[in-house]
Amino acid sequence: SETKTDYVTRTQCTLVKEEQCHDAPEKVCNTVQKPVTKYKDEEKCSTTTEEICNTVYEQACTTVVEKECTTVTERECSYVNGVEKCWDEAREKCWDEPRQSCKQVPKQMCRDE
Repeated sequence: SETKTDYVTRTQCTLVKEEQCHDAPEKVCNTVQKPVTKYKDEEKCSTTTEEICNTVYEQACTTVVEKECTTVTERECSYVNGVEKCWDEAREKCWDEPRQSCKQVPKQMCRDE
């Protein structure tokens, strides 16, 4: 007897596991100290005074003495040989007359505001 072998072509499927490698990003966190400058706004107030000046006038008075003169007529009489003779004699009569002299004097007046 003769043995005859026939070959049949068949597709055979198998599950093959294959290891694949990829670079995966990794997040690594560390606590670090960094210098931080902080600014704070503050309102500073101050009171300033301003000097306000103006000129006022005051009356300043002084007493001055002036010599006043006037002509007066006086009756003069004399006896000549037993006879009285009279005439008018003009004479200057003078005296010190006090007077008040006043003038406006400027004065600086200032105040803080």
